Amino acid sequence: MAQIKSYTKKDGTKAYMYKVYLGIDPITGKEKRTTRRNFSTKKEAQISISRLLLDIEKNGLQQNNDIKGIKTFNQLYEVWFEQHSKDIKNTTIQRIRQYFTNHILPKMGEMPLVKITPLFCQKCLNEWSEKLATYKQMKTYINMVFKYGILINVIDDNPMIRTITPKQKNKAPKDVSESFYTKEELKQFFKCLEKLNDKRAYTFFRILAFLGLRKGECMALLWKDIDFINKTITINKTLVELQDGSLVVNSTKTESSNRIIKMDDRTSKILREWKNHIIREKFALGIREDNFSDNVVFCNSVLDREQQYLYKSYPNQVMNKVKRNFPKMKIIKVHDFRKTNASLLFESGASIKDVSQRLGHKNTKVTTDIYVMVTPTKQNETTELFASYMNF
Repeated sequence: MAQIKSYTKKDGTKAYMYKVYLGIDPITGKEKRTTRRNFSTKKEAQISISRLLLDIEKNGLQQNNDIKGIKTFNQLYEVWFEQHSKDIKNTTIQRIRQYFTNHILPKMGEMPLVKITPLFCQKCLNEWSEKLATYKQMKTYINMVFKYGILINVIDDNPMIRTITPKQKNKAPKDVSESFYTKEELKQFFKCLEKLNDKRAYTFFRILAFLGLRKGECMALLWKDIDFINKTITINKTLVELQDGSLVVNSTKTESSNRIIKMDDRTSKILREWKNHIIREKFALGIREDNFSDNVVFCNSVLDREQQYLYKSYPNQVMNKVKRNFPKMKIIKVHDFRKTNASLLFESGASIKDVSQRLGHKNTKVTTDIYVMVTPTKQNETTELFASYMNF
């Protein structure tokens, strides 16, 4: 609805102005109106309104000068990223930036949007699929950039949507036995830590192997998260390292990652012994603390009164130390202690649902897809059960 009014200018002459509703701004989601002045007659104002509404019907709402100036993919990406990054974690922001900075922008960043065709996008996808495991995620984010461009009327078409996602080439099957420890191998690993006389490492890896925590979750633990009476550990945060090397405590990976885990008696005892060891160390150094429960469980030094989280490479350095001192010991990745926990839980008879809840997975499908590592013991048991049932 347009409103035309007459008014008197400073020189005393009469002129006309109008206010008109244009629609909903796709960026802000708010109503958009405009006011225009200095028409000599009411008819001129009416003609201007008609032309304006016709232009909006044809081309959509006119955006601000910054939006009008978006010509290249990089310019559109920056506008999209500024909006998208408002609702995601700092670690996700960091990961997306790496995708674009390292791979996407070098390919299409300076290209005019009008010159980015489906054929060009397909060529990029094909090249990335040959060398990058993350090419599907990259396609997803490029799609999001183009869809945003359509939303704000910068472009009319999304060339990436008219591409075919290449299939990932089948890789030679890995020896799954190298990605987790069996029960005997795990016992041997802890014997190595005992020989190194490293109480912190022994306790840290006990939690990883027996409770299935992610390393960031373990590093973020405070003493108040541990209930020695009920023998439980509350998981509600994780420690992450940003590109600049700074450490930040974030919420857990997913909502389902917030969980309370029951400890076995032995693990509870080891944790209590570690706590008493830290208290004795502080006492010997003359350090008195009234808020010990707010301290991190695993810190760099007992000398620090401020929270001093372990550096993120700590567990890898422990594994390297074991490798140097015990060359015959099989070495697995730190995250594989979580797989070890899952596989041994299955071997002990735990159900998929129980393991999924203990590991903090959103659903049992995640557990099945990632962590069902059937150990040799379970394989033998399954074979014997089947042969006994068939009996011919």
